[in-house]
Amino acid sequence: MEQTLFTQFLLQFGKSSPLFLLIFLGFAFSRWFGFNKTASTVLSRFAFNIALPAMLFRLLSNLALTESHADLRLLIAFFGACFILFFIGRFVSGYLLKMKPVETAIFGTGCVFSNNGLLGLPLAIAMLGEKVAPSVSAVLSLNALVLWTLVSIAVEFSLQSGHLTIRSFLKTLASVFKNPLIIAIFCGVAWSFTGLSIPYVVDEPVRLIGNSATALSLIVVGMGLSEYGIGQGLGKSFVLSSIKLFIHPTLIFCLALLIGLGPVETTAIVFLGCLPMGVNVYLMCRQFHAAEAVIANAMIITTVVSSFTVPMAVAFLTKYFGGLG
Repeated sequence: MEQTLFTQFLLQFGKSSPLFLLIFLGFAFSRWFGFNKTASTVLSRFAFNIALPAMLFRLLSNLALTESHADLRLLIAFFGACFILFFIGRFVSGYLLKMKPVETAIFGTGCVFSNNGLLGLPLAIAMLGEKVAPSVSAVLSLNALVLWTLVSIAVEFSLQSGHLTIRSFLKTLASVFKNPLIIAIFCGVAWSFTGLSIPYVVDEPVRLIGNSATALSLIVVGMGLSEYGIGQGLGKSFVLSSIKLFIHPTLIFCLALLIGLGPVETTAIVFLGCLPMGVNVYLMCRQFHAAEAVIANAMIITTVVSSFTVPMAVAFLTKYFGGLG
């Protein structure tokens, strides 16, 4: 029997609600049960530097064996939408919300920078299955480099403090390739080209560590959210949150259809677009001392609202494509 869109939503909401509950538990641990910032930092480092890379490496090392490869056109659809919306966000924040030039660069980044690492990867695999891993990894491998470079250039122009140098660009590039997730992606893909299975004595510890990635990552996201409180600039935060959660995935979806991207790849990148704003945007505003209250508010708003909009989007895509195979 064909499922209605509402039935699909209930199904996907049922799948995602335990995952978002883990985010709330992380928030509760940090806010009410004595897990301080040091504990949050330690768990975050383990999740980001060890557990998530282990999950990624193991998934991608089997690419050749499973014959599951990402369509590189998804990068055009995903980052094309990001570039377009970045400049729309700058226009909205500058001309309609009357924000300062540096603040508009941060605002534009918030419109397109999802929490793809700690939240997107484990959530996508939990809700959509391992078949989306190549697509998600393709985005992850370039996400930080492309968007950090974009906002850095925008801030430099906004500050009118000179020009970007080759040295600063190479420093950004080097920092990206020191990222454990990027290292795991490239190592996993490289191993897959050998066509060999990972020896059991190595594979089993990697599997066990990787299995902890989803729970740890979601708890860490919740613990991080407890550090931010709703403050001033709420109106601007709601505008930013609306663009991030609704216009961003819609634009990705339209570009994916325009270039004829397949259902699995389209679903994967639209899913990433639906995710709440990443903590990296808050790090950016702290670094550049701009729009801190607006970004902190938007982080909380997008995380709460996405607990409903993410399963809604997955239900729509599943219905639209008649399943993902």
